[in-house]
Amino acid sequence: TPELTVDESLLESVRDEKTLDIDSIVLTDLESQLASGETTMKMILSNQEALQAQFSSLNELRAVLERATHLFYNAPQAKATGYGSSVLEAAYLEEPMFVSEAPASSSGAPVSESLLRPGSAHFETSSLGLLLSYYTGIIATAQVPAFERILFRATRGNCFARFAEIHEPILDPETKQMMKKSVYLVFFSGVEAKNKISKICSAFGATKYPFSENEEERNNAYAECRRRIHDLDLILAQTKSTRIETLKSIQKNLPVWKDKVLREKAVFHSLNLLNYDTSGRLFIGEAWCPSDEVEDVRSALERGRIRARVSVDSILERKSHGHKTHPPTHFRTNRFTAVFQGIVESYGIASYKELNPAIFTVISFPFLFAVMFGDIGHGIIMTAVAAYVVSQEKKLAKSKLDEMMETVFDGRYIILLMGLFSIFTGFIYNEFFALPLDLFTSRWKYTAASTMACGIDNCMNPDQVLPPLSPYPFGFDPIWKSSQTALLFFNSYKMKLSVVLGVSQMVMGIVCSYSNAKYFKEPVDIWYVFVPQMIFMNATFGYLVFLIFLKWLTDWNAPGAAPAPDLKAILIGLFMSPGSVPPELQMYPFQAQVQLILFVLALVAVPWMLIPKPMILKARHEARMSKKYRLIDDKSEVSALLEPSGVLPGSSEQGKLAGEEYSAEEDEEEFDFSEVLVHQMIHTIEFVLGAVSNTASYLRLWALSLAHAELSDVFLEKLLIMTMDTGNPIAIAIGFVLWAGATIGVLMLMESLSAFLHALRLHWVEFQNKFYNMHGDGVKFEPFSYTSIGADA
Repeated sequence: TPELTVDESLLESVRDEKTLDIDSIVLTDLESQLASGETTMKMILSNQEALQAQFSSLNELRAVLERATHLFYNAPQAKATGYGSSVLEAAYLEEPMFVSEAPASSSGAPVSESLLRPGSAHFETSSLGLLLSYYTGIIATAQVPAFERILFRATRGNCFARFAEIHEPILDPETKQMMKKSVYLVFFSGVEAKNKISKICSAFGATKYPFSENEEERNNAYAECRRRIHDLDLILAQTKSTRIETLKSIQKNLPVWKDKVLREKAVFHSLNLLNYDTSGRLFIGEAWCPSDEVEDVRSALERGRIRARVSVDSILERKSHGHKTHPPTHFRTNRFTAVFQGIVESYGIASYKELNPAIFTVISFPFLFAVMFGDIGHGIIMTAVAAYVVSQEKKLAKSKLDEMMETVFDGRYIILLMGLFSIFTGFIYNEFFALPLDLFTSRWKYTAASTMACGIDNCMNPDQVLPPLSPYPFGFDPIWKSSQTALLFFNSYKMKLSVVLGVSQMVMGIVCSYSNAKYFKEPVDIWYVFVPQMIFMNATFGYLVFLIFLKWLTDWNAPGAAPAPDLKAILIGLFMSPGSVPPELQMYPFQAQVQLILFVLALVAVPWMLIPKPMILKARHEARMSKKYRLIDDKSEVSALLEPSGVLPGSSEQGKLAGEEYSAEEDEEEFDFSEVLVHQMIHTIEFVLGAVSNTASYLRLWALSLAHAELSDVFLEKLLIMTMDTGNPIAIAIGFVLWAGATIGVLMLMESLSAFLHALRLHWVEFQNKFYNMHGDGVKFEPFSYTSIGADA
């Protein structure tokens, strides 16, 4: 039996070791400790494998001793098979000879060691007076038919094979897998048959075990086998316990060790980026650092010098970067603003000093989400979940979360704002789980004189269906929910609201492009990008927003007032028939003249965006090229003349000056007028077509808001109200469970995810593409940090 040897000194040190301080770990000591631990674990595993193999072999030997005895003495007469052998049925093995305790040896003779080792052994029978030999052992049950067939053919029927299946699967010593096996017993005569059968057993992977014909020897062998199985079982349990204890002890410090190795690896990786000056024996490194943290870096270098006991000071100098070098972009965030910054940067990284739209996203993103998800009840559920996660954020930050819960935890603050804004828009829509709330008493009433409602304070003549003089203080009047024209009314309002919000956000994006151009001192972008874009957007869809507000503010029920015009027809007429407005579309005086002026302005804004900027950039480039300093090649004409600076043309001094001039000019980007013109053309076409498509894209606010409200109505009416009308408590309980499940599963999860993705698209495509990441050259500032190293690992 292999002896279990473990490095006890290492084991005791690991057991007694408390939580390590990462700064106190020395890599050389850690390396030796890990090497010693690896050696110990390999030794434990090697010993365990050897013990397990021997344990499996002894179990097979025990099965052979139990079942071969029945094959010898208790086997019934069986009908011969086609191959001249007989098979023992499992029913005859219900009471094996050795089932509990091994019978004591009457002679007390020691058991031969050869009986406990698998091998090639055969015994000659003397009781029958015949020279008959046999093999016995273990073979896989699935191979018994083929094994029997090969034995018959190889010996030409001059062998007698019997088999007994082992009911329980046993572990195979070779494959280390649980298998169904059978005990075989093959009788034969002659040396030639013996050699053939031995080779066949080896080919089939059949293990041969010794089996004595003498009953006393079998009893002693069985007792010895049982004893050794018991001993090995105890040793294996102890080995497993030792291995688990060792691994648990190492596991306690493994995270600290891993963190230490990752830190050292990151430090050495950063050191490899330094340049070594062989003349001065100095390491020189260039790095980006926030301007307000330069002194902190200087202080850190000084602390490092003192800890390393170095007499030479480290030198930190600020280095200016050229105009072609773009510093990385860094925005300071906290746990509240980090998720909004992540949403913005998922679209792209801002260029250095470019306007950061995350400050607007903090409000605009949850608000646009709430426009599509407005419901007081749904907002309360979302707010409650987010508030709970926020209250438990310290505890959850230290816990290992699954993928879904980690997503909720990372977005806890944006979910909280989305829930709060959903409550706000829910009050505007006056919906609480699709039910209207009569908080301020409805301002409408029905009378017997008309099928239409009239205002409670303006119902002197019900046939006129006049609106109330004092409207509902906040949100929609609850009576609209039950009216026949509710869908038409809500559609009209939400469609117009979507256009107003969309145009407002796109105009804000264009204003942000002005802020970028002003900061970077690009007057060309101001006069030939910002100005024509503002003119085009406001002359078309800005005018549509003006018409929407004018239609809302006009009293179309006043005496002599014309019917309310169709705004879509007015907008189409602005382009199709400028300067002409039909009487039914007239909303204010001089409307035709105003629309003609707006059409001309929108028409002029397109070439204004397209042509001037490329021409101005070309003129700038030509002027810059004309001022370049050039070397004079013909030295003979001016060989006797000196430059005003006293430098002879073509001299080394002049070459140096020219080289400086050339090196400065190499920084200039190569100018290709055709490329600039094509780029500006694409940008112009994209903006003009995008003004139409982006405005239409904001109609998704109306569509998803309508879908959310209709789904809420369907779930409420078909699952809850319908079952409540039955009056059956069981039906009501089932209906409530189904309604709650549909509300949580469909509305709170699927519908909220859909609204989130649509709000994300509106910010990326419709808003940020007006000003953000226009050149695509932004690089995120990623400072060296031990925290980020651990997160990446």
